[in-house]
Amino acid sequence: MQDELDGEAPEAGIVILGLNEVGHESGNPEMVDGRDLPWLQDSVEQLVWASWAVTFRDVVILDRDNVPVAVFNLTEHNLSVASEYAALKQLLLDIATLPP
Repeated sequence: MQDELDGEAPEAGIVILGLNEVGHESGNPEMVDGRDLPWLQDSVEQLVWASWAVTFRDVVILDRDNVPVAVFNLTEHNLSVASEYAALKQLLLDIATLPP
C-alpha cells in the first residue's frame, strides 16, 4: 500500500509504520524479518496503545500533528477484499490531504 500511495499522491506525505504492544516484544524479530515496514515497540513509559485505546489489528490514522483522527480495524475490514482496501486507501488520502 505504501508504494501505491507514494505513486498516487506523493505530496500527501503518508508514512506507514507498525507499533507493537507492550509485553509482546518477543515477536519483534519475526515481524520485521524480510519486511520494509518500520516497526516500533511501545513501552511502559509511553503506553501509546493504552493512550490511543488501540485494539488488536487497528490501523490508527494520525493527522499532521500526530493526533489520532480515525481507526480502521483489519479484523473487521479484510484488505484482501478490494472494496475494503480501497476504503482504507481513500481514508488515508482524505486525512493526509486535509488543509493544515
